[in-house]
Amino acid sequence: MIKAVIKKHNQSIVQVTVSGHAQSAEYGKDLVCAGVSTICVGIANTLVQYQFLLQHLGTIDLKEGLIDIKVHQDNEQIQVVLGTFEVMLKTVEESYSKYMKIEKMEV
Repeated sequence: MIKAVIKKHNQSIVQVTVSGHAQSAEYGKDLVCAGVSTICVGIANTLVQYQFLLQHLGTIDLKEGLIDIKVHQDNEQIQVVLGTFEVMLKTVEESYSKYMKIEKMEV
C-alpha cells in the first residue's frame, strides 16, 4: 500500500511524505504505482524549477518507494505546487483506496 502523510501548520503544507508500493499488479505493470510515481517526480521537478532547493526553501528526498518534501521557508508559489500535489494524491486515493491512503495532520 502507498501511504501519504501531509503535515500542515496554519493551513500551509510543511511536509509531504509518500512511501510504499501499491502492489495492485505485478512489478513493472502496476499502474497505480506508476501514476503516483509520475505525480511525485513531476512535483519534485516543478519545485526544483521554482528554485525550491537553490533558495533553500526546503528539501526533497527522492528514491525508489519514497519522496519526502520538507518546507523550511514558505511562499505562495510553493503552496500552490504542494496544494496541487495534495489534490492529485487525493484523486488517486479516491479511485484506488484499496492501494493508497492519505493521512493529514496539523503540526
